Amino acid sequence: MTTIIKTKKIKIIDTGKHLELSKEAEQKIRDHWKELLEVHPWLFNGPVYSTVKMENNDGEVSLECELSDYANYKCGQVQDLGRYACKNTYAGGILKSTDGKFFVSLNGNGSENKGKIQFIGGVIDPDDRNESGDLDPIKAAFREFEEEAGSAIRDSIVSTGDTYLITDEKKYGVQTVFFSSMSSDEILDAFEAFKNSSDNTEIARIISFGKENIEELKEYSERHDIGVIDLLTNLITEEK
Repeated sequence: MTTIIKTKKIKIIDTGKHLELSKEAEQKIRDHWKELLEVHPWLFNGPVYSTVKMENNDGEVSLECELSDYANYKCGQVQDLGRYACKNTYAGGILKSTDGKFFVSLNGNGSENKGKIQFIGGVIDPDDRNESGDLDPIKAAFREFEEEAGSAIRDSIVSTGDTYLITDEKKYGVQTVFFSSMSSDEILDAFEAFKNSSDNTEIARIISFGKENIEELKEYSERHDIGVIDLLTNLITEEK
């Protein structure tokens, strides 16, 4: 079951610990990662923060995280690792154009989830921190926007809207609505220019939804990251 929490405040705490693993769990992770690389040789086993404790006080949310890696997270999606599973903590969001369209990404050939829509974003890196030293989902989202959609789109962001925590208790996504100074056509042109100058194949394209095409979301009912369709539907429905 997926839970979406509209947050008043969110704090992501790095405990400074590494997620503990049993020898059996380590072996399962190694074996599964080897199998994944045979199919997707471009995958990179980078650092991933795992949420080990969550508290929600009427929208004021705190996540305590320990450092793990992508191999652990991927293995935990298909095998029961119990308390050793990495509960991926990631950040990103939805881009809103000046003409009221909401943009998300469609995975391309460079993703193991080709054809699935998801929020623009990715894992929170150890360097994504605020002045207090806590992990910063907004900083992570801005970095991911540049990596996945290009600097022109990232630089077009003029303000942020509401932030949501989306979780199925196996992963924790912090998703923010970002307001762009560009129209939907300008966003598409900027992304096309980025794609033409980049070798990034993780995202095939970015796609938008508004009131006039909200029904098209149903086409992705079996191909979306957790919370994408529900949150998009709510945002579009609430548009005046």
